[in-house]
Amino acid sequence: MTLRFSKTDSGRAEISSRGGKLPRTARNLLLIIDGTRAASNWVELIHGATQADVDLLLDQGLIEAARVEASRPNAPTQTLEAAVAGLNYDQLYGLLTSQAKERLGLIKGFKMVLDVEKCSGLAELQTLAVRFVGLVREVQGDGAAKKMRLALGMAG
Repeated sequence: MTLRFSKTDSGRAEISSRGGKLPRTARNLLLIIDGTRAASNWVELIHGATQADVDLLLDQGLIEAARVEASRPNAPTQTLEAAVAGLNYDQLYGLLTSQAKERLGLIKGFKMVLDVEKCSGLAELQTLAVRFVGLVREVQGDGAAKKMRLALGMAG
């Protein structure tokens, strides 16, 4: 479900006329869907929406596959390493120690706090912060890792 979709002329007409008997979730998807995000992102925004709603809109010709530009406008403008470099020792220390148990669990979190304590300087702490985001991804998934990247100052 990584495809991007946009409204067809029929889809825009349906929004204006409300002629079809679309379920509420499918109608809400039709209202907001455009080619800027993957279908899965739109489905996540509508409570109760599923891939079946996207399929219904496709089957009725209300949306179509959108053209995706070669450049990715939503691509991060900086790397995680660059974002971490913008934080000082105290900021990194506080963030890593406060998030370790919550993000990694009791045992792995305790080990991470010990690793933070072992860091002898800012450079080691920055390297550990990058590794921490990878560990969060392994334990809690991409969503939690994205939240950690944002907490570390990474835009996007």
